[in-house]
Amino acid sequence: PWGQGPGSSFEARVVAICEAMMARPGWPGTSLGTSGTSMLAHGVTFRGMTLLHLAAAQGYASLVEALRRWRALAVDSLELEQEIDPLNVDHFSCTPLMWACALGHREAAERLCRWDRRALAVPDTLGRLPLALA
Repeated sequence: PWGQGPGSSFEARVVAICEAMMARPGWPGTSLGTSGTSMLAHGVTFRGMTLLHLAAAQGYASLVEALRRWRALAVDSLELEQEIDPLNVDHFSCTPLMWACALGHREAAERLCRWDRRALAVPDTLGRLPLALA
């Protein structure tokens, strides 16, 4: 049944989708994904939150790691640079690390810290730092 067994969590399913997209020709970061046409819609965000913000806010550490791997493969992709940047801030000036810390998602926060420690020094609109909210 749905929701039982290894790999059946929502996070595991999203990770599997991302990994399948990484391997598909024509997606940003793949050998055929450099056509210059945009494949992702960036005008549809929730308070400026990117895919990485949402993964961090949900505490999806495995998804954060999958997105990091995808970003490393897609060094020339503006689409993924916008969606998967650990220093990107939302409308509240919160980085993905800020969301992970504020919501108590330690493993996701640790992975984001290892990815880019500079996020530790990015304050939100109220001047708070990620570790102050952890």
